[in-house]
Amino acid sequence: MPYGPPGRPPYPPRRRSGGGGAWIAVLVVVVFLVAGGLVRNAISTGNDDSDASGPAPSLTFAPDGSSGPAETAANPLLVDPNATLVPARCAYSPWGTQVDAARKFFESAAGCLEAAWKPVMQKAKLPFQPPALNVSATTTGITTPCTGSTSNFAAFYCPANKTIYMPISQLQTDFFRDNWVVYLSVFAHEYGHHIQAMSGILRKANSERADAGPRSSRGLELSRRVELQANCFDGMYLASSSGGGSLTDAQLNLARKDAYGRGDQAGDMRDHGTSENGGLWFETGLDKNRAAHCNTFTAAPGAVS
Repeated sequence: MPYGPPGRPPYPPRRRSGGGGAWIAVLVVVVFLVAGGLVRNAISTGNDDSDASGPAPSLTFAPDGSSGPAETAANPLLVDPNATLVPARCAYSPWGTQVDAARKFFESAAGCLEAAWKPVMQKAKLPFQPPALNVSATTTGITTPCTGSTSNFAAFYCPANKTIYMPISQLQTDFFRDNWVVYLSVFAHEYGHHIQAMSGILRKANSERADAGPRSSRGLELSRRVELQANCFDGMYLASSSGGGSLTDAQLNLARKDAYGRGDQAGDMRDHGTSENGGLWFETGLDKNRAAHCNTFTAAPGAVS
C-alpha cells in the first residue's frame, strides 16, 4: 500500500496516492492501504505464542474521530480479552475471474465479514458501518480519493470513502488460479483496515505518521504496526470461517503459507513488515482468534520489524 504500500504489497504495480481535501491530503500520504505481496515460493511456517510488550502506547483518536483520551493500545476493540469472531458458516459465492462472478464472491464474503465483526464492534461500543466494495477487471479508469487517477495500485482500502477496491488483474489469478482462499485472505486483510478505521485506530496512526514523517523510521514503524494488525485480523476471520465449516484444513494451510510469502522485499520501503512477521501475526489471529492478541501497538519493535 502506498501506506507505504498498504495492505499486503503485491508484485504487481506498487501504489501511489493522490487525492484532495484537508485531512484526506494527509491521509493520502500516509494510508494508501493496498493489498499486495503475493506468494512467490513456499516458505515454512511457525507459531509465536508469546505476548510481546513494547513501547508505551500513544494517544489515539476517539471512535468519533475527535482527539480523545483513549490510547491505541487501550482501544475498546483491543482491551476485552474475550473479543473474538464467533465461528459461523459462510455460503461463499463460487469464485470466477469474470467481474460479475468475482463481485458476487466478494459480496458474499463481505456479508460474512460484517456478520463476524459487527457484534464485536457493538460490544465494544464502537461505531460500525459496512464498507463499500468496488470490484473491477483492471485498475484502468478508476479514480479514488486515495489514489487520484493513477492506475498503479493493487487491492486496497481507501478510508476517505470507506471503500475496498479489488481489481481482479492485480490478484495474480494466473498463479493462484481457483485457490480462492488466497483472494479471501487479501479481502479479509483489507476489511481489517476498515475495522481499524471504524475503531479510531487507523486515523490516529495516520496522524502520528504524518507528524513523524511518512518515510521516517517512526513513520514506517507505525505503518508496519497497522499492516501487521490487519494481517492478524485477517487470520481471525479465516479462523471463524474455518470453525464454521466453510474452509478446509488444506485451505487454511495454503493461507498460512501465503501469509509467509508476503511482506517487504529487498528494496521496499519497509512499511509492511518482514514476511516472517507478517506470517506470525496472521497465525496469531488464526490460532488465537482474539482481538487483544492482535495489539501490534504494544508489540516489541522486533515483532513489527
